[in-house]
Amino acid sequence: MWWWVLIWALLLVCAAAWIGSRLWDLWGRSKDFGREVAIAQERLEQVQGQLELLGERISSPDQLAVFGDPATLRKEHERARARQRHARAHRRAARRPTWARHVD
Repeated sequence: MWWWVLIWALLLVCAAAWIGSRLWDLWGRSKDFGREVAIAQERLEQVQGQLELLGERISSPDQLAVFGDPATLRKEHERARARQRHARAHRRAARRPTWARHVD
């Protein structure tokens, strides 16, 4: 009869140890999750700050590209791309070694 009590007590101790280990693991994961949430919140605050700056640039809905004329927007886009290509070519030319630069 005492053997049965000892077996049941051993089963209860093992179950308590297993539940304790699972709870300890859950506690560690919840701390990690809390850290990730804090990092995500900081990133979200940074992005919201940038969005506020962009919102200040666009004062009216007419300035949004969605509401503009596609032909004029395309021309503006092509002009901006040409300016970027031209500026990049100048930057690349300035960084060339002296022996590779054009004499013209």
